Amino acid sequence: MPWYHWAWVVPVALFLRVWLATLRFRSNVERVDDAEGPVVLLLWHDKLFVSSWIANRYFARPVTALISTSKDGAWLVAFFKLMGIAAVRGSSSRRGAAALITLTRSMRAGNHAGITPDGPKGPALEFKTGAVSLARLTRRPFVVMGIRYHACWRMRSWDRFALPVPFSRVDVTLLREALPAEGEPDEAIAARLQARLNETSTGPA
Repeated sequence: MPWYHWAWVVPVALFLRVWLATLRFRSNVERVDDAEGPVVLLLWHDKLFVSSWIANRYFARPVTALISTSKDGAWLVAFFKLMGIAAVRGSSSRRGAAALITLTRSMRAGNHAGITPDGPKGPALEFKTGAVSLARLTRRPFVVMGIRYHACWRMRSWDRFALPVPFSRVDVTLLREALPAEGEPDEAIAARLQARLNETSTGPA
């Protein structure tokens, strides 16, 4: 992103920090015990707005997020940088292999990897298998990041991106899922994780 765009990205990020501070988060855990090593974090693309706050609040290890190579992705990288989250650019259609290699190196250095398995262009709530490939390469488990807004506004994007209403409640469910088993098809693992994400991320908003 051009340097001069930071002139407005910084105040916007500060405004979003204040917005996030108004939300009433409730989680099934006080903290995630990640002392044994990094994990592959999974969340749906429409819940990215609160992902940096959750990463900083519930995890001790730093998180490296996979962000789209689109123009919209550039703004998201800038926002995450200001929120203390590193980013890798790539997707299933562009620079996918390079992004997978970079994320693998980041995890081997001790960082969690954050992935939206339905991104960058959908279909919404449809789990692609790239996250499974990363877990197999690194031999690390998943943590499903279920996020449920009690009140939100929806954008007219492919994922109906959600913005929680200030001062509303956000339920966070963090569930550790086992390392992919040898011989289990990637599609079967993806279907199981998709169901778990839907169970913890849908309704009431």
